Amino acid sequence: MKLFPNHAAFLVTISPLAACSLAVTITSRSTGQQGTGTLENTAFGNSGKANLTIGDEQYTGIWMAVRDTGVLGFSGDAGNGNAILRSNKGSHMTCQFRYSMKTYNALGTCTKDEKEIFDLQATLT
Repeated sequence: MKLFPNHAAFLVTISPLAACSLAVTITSRSTGQQGTGTLENTAFGNSGKANLTIGDEQYTGIWMAVRDTGVLGFSGDAGNGNAILRSNKGSHMTCQFRYSMKTYNALGTCTKDEKEIFDLQATLT
């Protein structure tokens, strides 16, 4: 396939977005402890790596999302995501979030070891 100049400009424009990550901040509702991390491949992907650090614990795992296809021909903007993470100390965490594909922001909650609840906020880095 032959690329025309306007196709090349489009590819150059979207290339940086393909590797975009959301910067995540979580805050414990009970202790106020904060953690930070990333959700990778968020611009065009429906899944990717998830990383969170809370104190001296490193959580890693995979996030997945289901995108809203819209209603009656109107384009959908939001989707629902889930991340399942395990720490280097054997703890586990699950996160559920809702996100916007237009603003690349997400809001949700994470639950650590089925006990402690964290509020989640994420934005494009």
